[in-house]
Amino acid sequence: MIQLFHWVGAALLPLCGWLTGAALQAGKEQHILQLRHTVELLRRIRQEVAYRRPDMELLCRCLIQEGLLTPAEKLQALAPPASFRAEERLCFEQCFSGLGQCEAAQECERLDYYTARFEAFLQQAQQEAAACAGLSCRLGFAAGAVLALIFL
Repeated sequence: MIQLFHWVGAALLPLCGWLTGAALQAGKEQHILQLRHTVELLRRIRQEVAYRRPDMELLCRCLIQEGLLTPAEKLQALAPPASFRAEERLCFEQCFSGLGQCEAAQECERLDYYTARFEAFLQQAQQEAAACAGLSCRLGFAAGAVLALIFL
């Protein structure tokens, strides 16, 4: 009976490795989605600033109605997503904390700059994810199989 538990435990290790790799891949995909959302949000803010020149409260209400922000969020105090790297966090904080502090033309230039930065971050993340596509799962499975062999 104990021998059976050893075999079942050993069989579960590769599965756990595979699932760990899948979780890492899902984290990368979530990071890409959050970067896309940030680029979309910056483009939408720029559009509003360029054409309507609204105050920040009006802009915030408009973005909440469109589903780009939650009601509890304010643009200048918007926190960066948890999956962002240090460089992305810093860029995000600088961008959103400085909103509404200059004229519309300067604001549009700032937003163009930050949109380009986040598009570069997005492209880099997509390239990294493409290079590792499926590799995380296979490496996790292989590591789990090696551990299973060691325990047997």
